[in-house]
Amino acid sequence: MRSKRRRNRQWYGWLIGGLAVLVVVAGAAAWMLGAKHRQNAAPNELQAVLAKVKKAHKGPVVTEKTAAGTLVYLLPAGVKAPSAALQKQAKADMPSSGRSRAVVATVTEATGPLSLKTQRVGFDCYAVQADKLTKKVVAPSTIAVVNAESGAPATVADLVPDDYTRRAVDYIAKQILVEKTKQTPDSLNQILAMPLLASMSATNFQLDDHALTVTDEAGKPVVAVPLDRIAVYLKGGQAKELPGKVIALTFDDGPNNVTTPQVLKALADANVKATFFMVGTGLADFPDTAKAVAAAGHEIGIHTYNHLYLPGLSPEAARDEIYGKMTAQYYQVFGKLPTLLRPPYGAISLPVAQAEDLPAIQWTTDSEDWKSRNAGAILNRINTTVYDGGIILMHDIQPATAQALPEVIQSLRAKGYQFATVSELLGQRLLPGHQYFGRGDERAVTNAQ
Repeated sequence: MRSKRRRNRQWYGWLIGGLAVLVVVAGAAAWMLGAKHRQNAAPNELQAVLAKVKKAHKGPVVTEKTAAGTLVYLLPAGVKAPSAALQKQAKADMPSSGRSRAVVATVTEATGPLSLKTQRVGFDCYAVQADKLTKKVVAPSTIAVVNAESGAPATVADLVPDDYTRRAVDYIAKQILVEKTKQTPDSLNQILAMPLLASMSATNFQLDDHALTVTDEAGKPVVAVPLDRIAVYLKGGQAKELPGKVIALTFDDGPNNVTTPQVLKALADANVKATFFMVGTGLADFPDTAKAVAAAGHEIGIHTYNHLYLPGLSPEAARDEIYGKMTAQYYQVFGKLPTLLRPPYGAISLPVAQAEDLPAIQWTTDSEDWKSRNAGAILNRINTTVYDGGIILMHDIQPATAQALPEVIQSLRAKGYQFATVSELLGQRLLPGHQYFGRGDERAVTNAQ
């Protein structure tokens, strides 16, 4: 009896053990089948995702197989193939690991300023890792600006009407670069020499409703120029003409720590803004006086560093008189680049004008204060030669000018004149390579001058 019970217990033990083995084997088989399913499911899921986005897209679709993975380009209507830059960027965003990888590049177009089309692209980056499908989204960014008619990359010629306006926009971009961070004389020269928008055929820029962004060779932003700072230079832009009888008072050869404050007081008492053309030596000697001119809201241009006759210099030496020492000194005092040049003696030549990017400001009325040094003669000279839209030349280093100025302003106001800075008088649209004798009298610098 006991023997029979022992055999029954052994049989139940074998049965339970066998069942346990079967359960383990079945579980292992199920796990292996599940793993196999998961291995196949994730790549299949990726293929399903790619098929879905291709089917949903209304425009052209281009698929590219590479050793790293699949590239899918969802293009806007009218664009038949991805650009080389787009392909390069898509390949750079391919996940670095994963059994199956893919990048979906979605390109959109929008018509922006000047009727140019801006192309933007966003990337969805997929990878199968640990039998799971992962996704990383790269926010949309601008990849190209194209001509709406031809579909070709837009050039500077699509932005501005001529090379003079190109140079003006290029110089404004340099002004912004200089103002962004603290500069040294060497870094100032490097920025002035930078080929930002180097030619009318250049394509290294992006454009939206707010800014023109200059890019480097790799397509990375270098500087963003607000459109409102360059609107007058873009195609269709016009000078902002002031109404009424308007003239500009200008003062050369300063600053001087005795006479310039006297001139500033006369202007402040009359609530008049003027334009000062300062020499570098004066800036070096009297920086606080120069800062007082700026603090009073007056416009400040340059009159070269040493007041030399520019056509008598080599282009390199002239550039150093205008940029070089002058710009370094100007920046040291004001923290920015100059925007206006009054050439000493009104003398400028084509080689000099090609060596720098500042408009040359001439005059219509010479007070001859430097000659008469007499307040009455200065007043008479201005009253008999002034006219609407004119630019009056005076010198804030002349005591007689400081003495005559209150009566000069009073007399001109009695004749119905309003006062403006040079830039205001000329409508805020001044071009390098040009000289300005007054409103409506703008001339390109030529070899004949």
